[in-house]
Amino acid sequence: MISSGAPETAVSPVRDLYDVRVVRDVRIPTRDGHGSLGADLFLPITEAPVPALVTLLPYRKDAFAGIGGFSTYRWFARHGYATVLADLRGTGSSDGPRHPPFDPREGDDGAALVEWAGRQDWCSGSVGMWGVSYGAMTALRTAERGPKALRAILPVMGMLDPELDFVHPGGIRGALGPLGIWSLDTLLGHLLPPLSPAGGVDRRRWLERLEQDEPYLLDLFRHGPGHPSWRSRHIDASRIEVPTFCVAGWRDLFCEGTIRAYEAISAPKKLLVGPWMHTIPHESPFEAIDFHRLALDWWSAWLGEPGAEVERDGRVVLYVQGEQPRWQVQQSWPPAGDSLTWCATADNGLQRVDGISSMAEAAHLGAGYRRDPTVGALSGLWGVPTAGFGLPLDQHDDDLRSCHFTSRPLSNHLTIGGRMSVTVTLPKEPVLDRLVVKVTDVDPHGRSILIAAGAAAIHRSPVTNGSARRTVRIELPPTAYEVAAGHRLRLVLAHDDFPRLWPDGSTGDAFVLIGAELRLPVLTDEGRTVMPAAPACSDQNERLSLHNRSRWDLVRSPIQDAVAVTIVHDTSAYTPTKDHVLTVDSRVTATASGQDASANVHGVAKAVIRSSQHESATVRVDLVVTPTSATATGEVSMDGVRVFAKSWTAFTDEPATPKGAIP
Repeated sequence: MISSGAPETAVSPVRDLYDVRVVRDVRIPTRDGHGSLGADLFLPITEAPVPALVTLLPYRKDAFAGIGGFSTYRWFARHGYATVLADLRGTGSSDGPRHPPFDPREGDDGAALVEWAGRQDWCSGSVGMWGVSYGAMTALRTAERGPKALRAILPVMGMLDPELDFVHPGGIRGALGPLGIWSLDTLLGHLLPPLSPAGGVDRRRWLERLEQDEPYLLDLFRHGPGHPSWRSRHIDASRIEVPTFCVAGWRDLFCEGTIRAYEAISAPKKLLVGPWMHTIPHESPFEAIDFHRLALDWWSAWLGEPGAEVERDGRVVLYVQGEQPRWQVQQSWPPAGDSLTWCATADNGLQRVDGISSMAEAAHLGAGYRRDPTVGALSGLWGVPTAGFGLPLDQHDDDLRSCHFTSRPLSNHLTIGGRMSVTVTLPKEPVLDRLVVKVTDVDPHGRSILIAAGAAAIHRSPVTNGSARRTVRIELPPTAYEVAAGHRLRLVLAHDDFPRLWPDGSTGDAFVLIGAELRLPVLTDEGRTVMPAAPACSDQNERLSLHNRSRWDLVRSPIQDAVAVTIVHDTSAYTPTKDHVLTVDSRVTATASGQDASANVHGVAKAVIRSSQHESATVRVDLVVTPTSATATGEVSMDGVRVFAKSWTAFTDEPATPKGAIP
């Protein structure tokens, strides 16, 4: 156990810094022999072979992937690890047609990448794989394949089930995240002309894809909740047999998926969960830590010399949120501890109860709730992929638009750790087909702070046991949060959570609530620690970004009873070869109306590429998503001459039974 205030120490030996040699567009054969993958190498200049770290992404090594990870790839190389960044098949400089997003065949290409790296004369034969977001998923999927050279992985903020973790949260169609931000960004990356030195080969490959490939948006929109295609895209983490260091953020949309991966893996493992949103921990605008050093310790332990005397740290380190936040060490996850039960009461209260069965005490609440498609905007952007901004706002107004139950002020602090669950009792034939659950911390001033939120689709199968009631249980994503003494606990039930979820287009009464029970796990203080703070970057050569500005607007119209959530990005950076400057302006707006329950998502983005030879290229993309259709358009101009323009449209399929629906 670590005593309070004990510093976090590095277990790896201090390495001399190496100079770095960068090799562009190396060709890597695929397992099936259909073309090759394109990769960039960051190699420490040394005569001795070194371990290799590989990353596989769909975001273009010559553009967004290379820009975003440039400093980290160089940092690992400077500290003695050959680093390989490769494009997914069908993207960037890699050959072949593009697979659908989250395709299981990406694991085969990941395995080919690992095996290739392990055979190179500059590699010691030990290979690790890591990545953030999609890169975390390709690391998990590759480890599921079990390539021999793979010794350990480090997935940061990834997911196992692309449908329930991202596209259709809880079995409900997603909105701003998958159909707005991600669809717009991936289409822009797809249309960008090649920016690597390969010249004519890359240009021919790019032109063929412009005509043949569809935007990811169409695949996500056509395959609604419960579509059979999603079953094959799930990752089975129980098959992973290599040591795994999972890094998650409580305010990240993939927190549940990352922790679920940790729970399923039986190999040596480590878990770190901070307060971050969807960003690598050392770049978070709040509570940034030295992720590079922690990663280096992990690689040193598992990719070093066989039999080396190193500490293989397998702890669970959690950031406990609240008024007095802290880093805390746990011996296991889920944490061992008691659970407490609270019941909703007829006066909109939330009462602590003892005993096994407490639902009977709230047996006839008779609490009615009308649908409000605009509820959810105050929850922030935790459910969409935004890096470091959009933390939850005061939930008070959304709480009042929902069915809510609030406890009396707590006499002592209450530390929650793990997954809370909510069980509700509804009439035999409920009107609703979904349920959103939130738990908040209400301070003495009445401000309501989101602790955790979950949702689930409800399949209306008939009740066959003769009961006049239907019981629904929803498990919330994991969290660690301390509710201070004098604060109150609030349970909130609703039908909508916009812009995270797409409204179903219905108005009127959503449900009559007969009973509601909240069960929460109690986290014990097993020991505290201090994490290493992220160092300031003093070497500007390690950074490519020129500027990065973001804006998040939330506008509510009382007259129209509508809400609009807008995210604006304005970024500019050198490309990895430093031959071009890439500037991107994007704007995505999700709008919902309470009058007719309508909703739409509209995104527009423009990328301008300027080269040292004064050549220029401009890419414009636009998408509009409604309840029944999704349309995307793209246009590419080179030196002012339009060379490509196309429009794509998809329509919804017949509704299927939502995966994960509660009967």
